Amino acid sequence: MIWCLRMSNDPWFLNPSLFHPMGACTWSRFRQLYRENGPYNRRSLVSRFCAMQSVLMRIPAVAIEEWRYGRAIREHVLHEPPVFIIGHWRSGTTHLHNLLSLDPRFAYMTSLQTALPHEFMGIPRLTRWIMAALTPKTRGMDNMEMGIDLPQEEEMALGILSGISAYQCFYFPRHHQRHSRQALLFEDLPAPRLKEFKDAYLHLVRKVSHARGGRCQILFKNPASTSRIPLLLELFPGARFIHIVRNPHEVYHSMQKLLRRMVPGFSWQDFGDMNFAEICLEPYELLMRRYLADRALVPAGHLVEVRYEDLDRSPVETVDGIYASLGLPGREEQKERVREYIRRLESYQKNQHPEDPQARAKVAERWRFAFEAFGYEP
Repeated sequence: MIWCLRMSNDPWFLNPSLFHPMGACTWSRFRQLYRENGPYNRRSLVSRFCAMQSVLMRIPAVAIEEWRYGRAIREHVLHEPPVFIIGHWRSGTTHLHNLLSLDPRFAYMTSLQTALPHEFMGIPRLTRWIMAALTPKTRGMDNMEMGIDLPQEEEMALGILSGISAYQCFYFPRHHQRHSRQALLFEDLPAPRLKEFKDAYLHLVRKVSHARGGRCQILFKNPASTSRIPLLLELFPGARFIHIVRNPHEVYHSMQKLLRRMVPGFSWQDFGDMNFAEICLEPYELLMRRYLADRALVPAGHLVEVRYEDLDRSPVETVDGIYASLGLPGREEQKERVREYIRRLESYQKNQHPEDPQARAKVAERWRFAFEAFGYEP
């Protein structure tokens, strides 16, 4: 995700408000979301204006891409069912995604593709250069490497295409409860909107596969899809899932840092009086309870569950276990790729979270079901 990385006090020419994801929508989608999610604050006036201009300026590029590739993408047949990495945000999904994407047999969405899903197959070199120049070397919330061609989750792209996304909680925080329940559980989502979401997911998978020549297996990573197992099985029969879980206390502290970085950068509404603790606590419950209820739907041999702590301590062995559990080929070659990647990360510094007894007690109480389900100590 390219635009989530700058702090709100960065120089004006690097402020994320000037490069808002809403600017990658079509005009009809932008107008729909804009009407549904007001009122807006004065602080976001420049951001909203820039997003609207981006939408209008991109109309020719979107039309050309549809004309050149639209039919081929709609008729594209997947080589084999996708593999989906799922798990709550800040649970290690990105690290796992980076490790598995080392395997050349997989095709994944890049940061550039998820930021511009309508036209990424025809992006000119100048646009790529500009996007690369605006992208920091590391993510602000955890110092992980960033780049326009590195693996990225598809949730932003889904929101741009369908208007349904957990990221809408960052753009329109006054409506965060509605957006989280619609995006994670599809609650109170009209049937036509749900169909648009399904169509968007199919389109993304087919487009990424087509862009790679149709010879690679799709590898997508998306925390929000942790609660979408029935839908993904409906769209992609035979899909495989890798669920990664982390100590809930670590997830909570890391999510607090993420929210306090993302909301100021993305929000078009006032958020100063909002309860960030509750914004973190409730979606975790929605997501993880739904996962625990739905994981039995996945056929035997198509779901593997791993712990972040095991991946962090023994990455080669953990990735090899995933390959063995899912019946993926090329285990020996992948082990060597993982070893080399881990050697390059030797200087990486993890975030340290201060101890907060009150927060710890609240997490232990609200998320006790997860501690019990995954064997962590409250």
